Amino acid sequence: MVYQSQNMRLKTVRLIARNDINEIQVCENLNDSARGRFVVIVVKDHEVIKRFIELNEHAEEVQESVLLDYFSCEGQYLIVYPYKNERPFDLFYVGKALTLAQAEEVCINLIIACMTSNLPWPLLYLVLTQHQVHIARDNSVYLTYALDLSELDTSMQEKDCVVECAKLLLKVLAPKVKRRRKANSYILLTKKIDKRAYDRFRDLYKDLELAAVQEKKRGWRLRVRIWFETNRDTLFRVILVISIALAVFVILTFLTNLIFGDVPWLRLFIRSFEKIGLESLLQ
Repeated sequence: MVYQSQNMRLKTVRLIARNDINEIQVCENLNDSARGRFVVIVVKDHEVIKRFIELNEHAEEVQESVLLDYFSCEGQYLIVYPYKNERPFDLFYVGKALTLAQAEEVCINLIIACMTSNLPWPLLYLVLTQHQVHIARDNSVYLTYALDLSELDTSMQEKDCVVECAKLLLKVLAPKVKRRRKANSYILLTKKIDKRAYDRFRDLYKDLELAAVQEKKRGWRLRVRIWFETNRDTLFRVILVISIALAVFVILTFLTNLIFGDVPWLRLFIRSFEKIGLESLLQ
């Protein structure tokens, strides 16, 4: 099967899954000499695609979307995501071969992958619950997008994603739990997960960093990105307050100039330089 979009001719090379709502395929682009591959979700249900479009349009207003394209073709709706080679976490994570510090680093990598995914929460929830989490040979973690949209629930929020992520973290750390000596990170996560105390990924990240045995050195770009993700809400609030204050100042300046013909408080800066000691600068 070949699907034609404005920029791509997508040929199916592998069927991943199929149900009454959608098909999940791996396609290659015939217009690309390198034959780049993509995950293509072919949606047959109009209500599902309506919810998906509304979800992504709202997400694109606040963040850059990972979604590459979506278009209609022969009465079906196609959603195009990047394709990455599968190395499923469930199959390739070898917990017993890693030290506690390495296992905790994998956990941190997973949290970072979620925090920087640029996916709407309902889609990230599907990634976590549909086993679309993968681990590379260097223990970095990445996400894939072979999503079954028949399970799409647009009410899912960040807290729901954090809970699912935390459950996976416990599985990562479980092989490191010893009979007499447990990992501090495992103990802390277990207590907080039981109380459903995590609402945001940044809280989960901070706790794991605090309890981890050893922090692996990261590049400055990644550290800046993590810092921005963990403090984004605070930064936006500060910028909003500053913007409002500047707007009020500009409006007051304009009104003052309109009423009095000048701006009185600017005289403090202008007239302070008209005379130095007994000498006038106006002569």
